[in-house]
Amino acid sequence: MTLRDRLAAGTVAGLGAALLIVLFLFMLQWDGAAPAPAAFFTFAAVALLGPAAYANPSAAAIGVGLIFVLAVGWALGYVYLVRERPQLVARPFVSGAVFGVIVYIFTQIALLTAGLYHRPSPDLLGKELIGVLVFYGIPVGLIVSAFARLRRA
Repeated sequence: MTLRDRLAAGTVAGLGAALLIVLFLFMLQWDGAAPAPAAFFTFAAVALLGPAAYANPSAAAIGVGLIFVLAVGWALGYVYLVRERPQLVARPFVSGAVFGVIVYIFTQIALLTAGLYHRPSPDLLGKELIGVLVFYGIPVGLIVSAFARLRRA
């Protein structure tokens, strides 16, 4: 794949997976067990801007933007991994799921270093892992794999 193809694959995969994560957040609202998506987006902005973001009326919008930027950044990292380890294309479900776990772990480390980490309840941990595996990691794996296969054909 050319550089242009890799950038396109990472951008499409990241934007698509970020959209799926946002839709997953809205789905979690149906059972009432999760905070409102606006609270989640505001929390993302707080991770970037600090506690003063809670008073910012545009914090939720900043959080949405941050989620999409990070999703694209991580997906571009996955594209780089595929370039270095082409065998990842052969099993996009497995490699995408493992990638999702890696993203989750590094996100928790980032929250820990920012002083924003809260140990999730087992129920919330399960939902977070399902979200990052099914709605982020696996879609990134599938989209990047599709791009790589199209470029080889």
